[in-house]
Amino acid sequence: MAGILPDEVHKKRPENVWLHSPVRESPHSMRSHFAIPSRGQTLRFAELLEVQRQLGILQAHRQLGVPDNAVFVLNRIALKFVTRADVQSDGGTIRAQIVATSARGRPRSLSQYFSIESPSGLVAVGSARASLIPQMVYDRVRGLESNASPPGRSATRSVFGYESALHVDSRDPLLSDHPSDHLTAMQAIADVERVALLDLAAARIRTLKLEFYRYAGLLPAPLLRLNISAQGKLDAEITQQGARCAEITGVIDMKNGER
Repeated sequence: MAGILPDEVHKKRPENVWLHSPVRESPHSMRSHFAIPSRGQTLRFAELLEVQRQLGILQAHRQLGVPDNAVFVLNRIALKFVTRADVQSDGGTIRAQIVATSARGRPRSLSQYFSIESPSGLVAVGSARASLIPQMVYDRVRGLESNASPPGRSATRSVFGYESALHVDSRDPLLSDHPSDHLTAMQAIADVERVALLDLAAARIRTLKLEFYRYAGLLPAPLLRLNISAQGKLDAEITQQGARCAEITGVIDMKNGER
């Protein structure tokens, strides 16, 4: 397959394309090698999710023919480590399977399933679900407020509590090359990871799932609430002006973590 252009993974700069040498394995599967630019630190969970996001976008464009001007509305994204193996910055292999629903011959929704492998074997599995809408439709519905909010959840006992405006680091290479008029999944996940590990030395995120319920604009800054139980269960939500926009759940591997 041809080399990957930044637009194909919704980036602008070539250095932020972390995939290379993609291969079409079947009409609904694709694999690619990846390499994440080294920062001299342990890879973040969010960076592996970015690799997953890039292959998901590339697969939709190349294998389903999703037009460049279609808007991907992400409903859910998740990733889970299945081993303790570490992925190095020089990368590994990611595979994706795609299932699409269509209307009038055009894809309308996507479900994708991913596996991330290092030279030593399987490291993580993930999934994503998105809707595809034309730009014109997106522009029309973007400003509409949802009439219904998901039901509230009972409070969980926690030893860690956080409530503050969600922070988007414009200097972060992971986030700086993907401008948007709304809060993106990667912006939300990067801040959840930052906050979750603030006070936990040597801990790591083992699994994370984000579900969007409604759009969150960039202003006023969305509010992030996050709790971590003594057993490492992560439970967070993002709200804006009192409306619940997203829920993030996960597990922190605290075996090596110290407060």
